[in-house]
Amino acid sequence: MDVTKIPAKLPGNIEKEKVAAYARVSTKSDAQIHSLDAQIDYYRKRINARADWSFVGVFVDDGLTGTRSDRPGLEDLLDHCRRKKIDFVLTKSISRFARNTVDLLAIIRELKELGIAVFFEREKINTLTADGELMLTLLASFAQEESRSMSLNKRWSIHRQFSEGELAGMAHLYGYDVVDGELIVNEHEAEIVHMMYEDYLSGMQSSEIAEKLNRMGEPRKRGGKWKPRDITNVFRNEKHTGNALLNKRYVLDPITKQTKYNHGEQPQYYIENSHEGIVSQELFDAVQEEMKRRSPNKEAPKPHNKPFTGMIYCACGAKFQRKKSPVRVFWRCGRNLGSYGGHCSMKGIPEETLESLCCDVLGISEFDANTFRECVERINITGDNELTFLLKDGREIQKTWKDRSRSESWTPKMRAEVSRKNRERAKHGK
Repeated sequence: MDVTKIPAKLPGNIEKEKVAAYARVSTKSDAQIHSLDAQIDYYRKRINARADWSFVGVFVDDGLTGTRSDRPGLEDLLDHCRRKKIDFVLTKSISRFARNTVDLLAIIRELKELGIAVFFEREKINTLTADGELMLTLLASFAQEESRSMSLNKRWSIHRQFSEGELAGMAHLYGYDVVDGELIVNEHEAEIVHMMYEDYLSGMQSSEIAEKLNRMGEPRKRGGKWKPRDITNVFRNEKHTGNALLNKRYVLDPITKQTKYNHGEQPQYYIENSHEGIVSQELFDAVQEEMKRRSPNKEAPKPHNKPFTGMIYCACGAKFQRKKSPVRVFWRCGRNLGSYGGHCSMKGIPEETLESLCCDVLGISEFDANTFRECVERINITGDNELTFLLKDGREIQKTWKDRSRSESWTPKMRAEVSRKNRERAKHGK
C-alpha cells in the first residue's frame, strides 16, 4: 500500500492570516482624535498578539460621519481587500463602519464574495458565519434609525435656537470668529471681505478675485484655495451686514446628508442687528445689483450635462460610469471600466433606457436633467435589468427593463451616423 508522508508543519512555517482593522471618529475634536489614536494602538497590539495573524495595518477616517460612503480610509481598506492583501477585518461596531444599511450590506457582500470576513467586536458578529448577515441586517437597520433620530433631535434643537433669535452653525463664517457662542469680527478677514467687494465693483470677476487671494496666500475659513463660487458665496451672505437669515438650506435625509435650498418648505427666521456687521447694507446691495447686471440671462438653473454621474450604484458597491461609443451611450459598472479592482457580471444599461425609466418614475413626458437631480437621490442596480429609484421624498420605486433586439435598438439618429461614416469612408477610398 502506497502511503504519502506529509511532514509536520513547524511553528515558523504556519501561514498567517492577513488581518487589518478599520477605525473612525466623526469629528476632529481633540477628544475624538485621542480616541482614534487609542483605537489604532489597541488594534495594533491585539493583532500582533496572535501568532497566527499578520498585521496589515489600521485604516482610519477622521472627521467623517458613518453615513458618508466616500470615506478615503474605507476605500483604501476595500482596495487592499480586492487586491487580496487582507484576509480578515476587525472593527469596533456597525455604527463605526457605516450607518447606511444599503451601503453596509453592499460592502459586506462584496467582501464575502472575496472570502473576507468582517468581525464587529461590540455586536460579536462574524460576517462569514451562517447567521452573520441576518444579524448584521437587523442591527445595521437599528444603527441607521439611531443616526436618523440623532440628526432629527439636533435639527429640532437648531430650529428652537433659530426661533428664539439665536445664531447657530456659524463656525465657518468668513470674516468672523465664534467666541463663547458669539460672532466676533476677525479684523484681518474683515479687511479681505472689503477688498473683495471693492475689487468686484471696480470690474474684477469672481475668478480673478479668487486668483488674487490665492496669490496672496490667503486661505479660506476651512482652509484650501479660493474658487470663484467661494467669492460669490461671500457676496451673497447677508450676515456680513450684521443681519442673519436662518435656515436657508436644510437636510433632506440625515442618512445621505443631501441638502436643499429652502424655498418655503420649512420656516425661515430673519434677525436684524444680530451681530456686528462688516459691510454696510448699501455696499451689500450694490454688489447684488452688479451680480444681476453681469448675469441677466442666468436666472434659470444650468442644465446638467451628465445628470446620472455619481448617481447609479451597482449591487457590488461600485458606481456605474458612462461609456460612449460612436453610435450609443451606455452606463456600465465601474469595475468593468477599470475604475475599481476586480470584475462585475452586472449588465450595462443604455442611457436612453435610463431616461425613459426616469420619465416613468417622475411622471414626465420628456426627460429633464434638472428635474431628475431635484427629485432622485440615487439609483440602485439590484440585478440584471432591475433598478430601484430612491427618491428624495422617501419613496422607493422598482423598475425593470427589457433588452431590445439589435434591429430595434438602432434609432434613426444612430442609422444616420453610421450612414455618414460610410459616406466618409467611400469619399476617402477606405
